[in-house]
Amino acid sequence: MDPIISPMSVFHRKDDPMRLLKNIPVLNKKPMRDIIYDHLRKAIVRGELKADSAFTDGEIAKEFGVSRTPVREAVQRLEAEGYIERVPMKGNRVCSVSPFELANSLATRKALETLALRYAALRITAEELASLEKLLAEADKVFAEFSGEELLDRFFPIVKKFNKIVFEACRSERLTEFIWILRELFDRFTVMRIVLPERTHKSLLRRKKLYAALAARSPDEAAAVWAEHLEESFVIWREKSGYSEELADFKFL
Repeated sequence: MDPIISPMSVFHRKDDPMRLLKNIPVLNKKPMRDIIYDHLRKAIVRGELKADSAFTDGEIAKEFGVSRTPVREAVQRLEAEGYIERVPMKGNRVCSVSPFELANSLATRKALETLALRYAALRITAEELASLEKLLAEADKVFAEFSGEELLDRFFPIVKKFNKIVFEACRSERLTEFIWILRELFDRFTVMRIVLPERTHKSLLRRKKLYAALAARSPDEAAAVWAEHLEESFVIWREKSGYSEELADFKFL
């Protein structure tokens, strides 16, 4: 049986130079392998564990104060999902992603998200539409009162809440799961933080158009609005991330 770890355990020490992770939570009765998996995955997505950095099962086991068995199970799951790779005699390496693979992932995201929005246009509820309208009004207020970095900091959470409602309105848990997995990848490489400052006002305008399409129950219009949005996102990301030459011939379908 996996042990229950006290909040006073050693991994809370701030003076340990060997610590790899930050803010390890107080552990509860959730299976240890799941706790370790969740925390490692979040550390990778948030950039705590950066691409190409390495760690061993033993280091993680020491920080959590557990045996290597639950660590090995968590790491195997991360490897299967493409977050890390096993390196013989060295441990685990956090995977990096090539510009070409990121571009392909963005194209996959376009396919999945436009499909979800087609279904959302048919299935969204009046309550969800009211929540979207409230978020758009909140965004208008933010735009009227703030600018620059403060505008971005306040607008970004509104965008995330808006997106969550519209995608989950498709009523397919599997489809939205795929969408969130891909979006985690782009969070990891700060794609949204590259794109959003370049078209903040247009981002709000597009969401207003998307709201109108959803309210009109128009799958084609909802998909068209979002396809245009992501196509523009791709162009901005390609240019601002420095990959314009590498991706010059990439067809964003």
